[in-house]
Amino acid sequence: MRCLMHRCCGWVLASLLFAPIQGTTAAATERQSASATAPSAAAMAEYRRKLEEYTAARRKYEAEADAYWSSVAEKRRLRQAKLRKNQEIVPGDYVLAQPPIYSGPPKPVDPSAPIEAAPPKKYVPLVADFLRAAAQEFGFVPQQPRSEIEYKRAYVKVAFAAGLTKEQVVRIYAFESGGDGKYDVQAGLEQPKPGAQAISTALGYNQLLATNSVELMAEKGDQFIKTLSEKAAQLSEEAKATLQKELAVLKRMISFCRSVPDSWSEHDKLANTPKGLAIHALNLDIDVGPLLQTQKLLDSVLFARGQGLRY
Repeated sequence: MRCLMHRCCGWVLASLLFAPIQGTTAAATERQSASATAPSAAAMAEYRRKLEEYTAARRKYEAEADAYWSSVAEKRRLRQAKLRKNQEIVPGDYVLAQPPIYSGPPKPVDPSAPIEAAPPKKYVPLVADFLRAAAQEFGFVPQQPRSEIEYKRAYVKVAFAAGLTKEQVVRIYAFESGGDGKYDVQAGLEQPKPGAQAISTALGYNQLLATNSVELMAEKGDQFIKTLSEKAAQLSEEAKATLQKELAVLKRMISFCRSVPDSWSEHDKLANTPKGLAIHALNLDIDVGPLLQTQKLLDSVLFARGQGLRY
């Protein structure tokens, strides 16, 4: 309280002291603004020097990054060829190195450029947005579980069939969603805190981004269709008809995901469209969601093994 009173007194004193010279202060501010828009020759020379250093470093990084992502795309192409021939996928079929990271100088600020206001914070789509997009873009409403345990059982069944162990499933669950996240938990919203906000589209037990969902549907879509078709064959006529309608929608979604080259950057562009958000809603479906979540975990395990890590 004493500190607050001290500041208040200071503000009053300052207003009394500077009131007579308010016009002088305003003029000085204008002169400072004018000088700020007209940097010295030395400042501009220093800016151009730093810009040349940044441009050279950035070109080198982009060349390395292009080569890396090209190799990733090539590995994907080869994996798809092996899958078509029913050949085994091994760790060597993946690019096991991490992507290059830019470590050069930062981009310098042009002292002659006008000061721009900070851009508004980017909106992060929520579960409600995914569901809305699915209904509007594909006429699809995910069959969500009646309870959390129902989804968990479906997920564990798929994970076990894929050859994953209990330890692998639990370990990644604890890492990605804290071990208590629900099937529809989104990054940033793990705990119901006042003012909590989503920080990304990462969703579910294994926290798939919308880009992950698009990429998995593009690369593993045929596998998912086969699995669900086999499941449909064992259902009652009514349940089979429902799942077959869902399969028809999935095929349209897969075609959309394959409408661009098989690369992360291209899939990321699709993921940020209404149709891409609709694809992400598949994680909430009790039939498709466990397939997506399991495949993400399976790919992580293969990558870790290739790195010589225990996963």
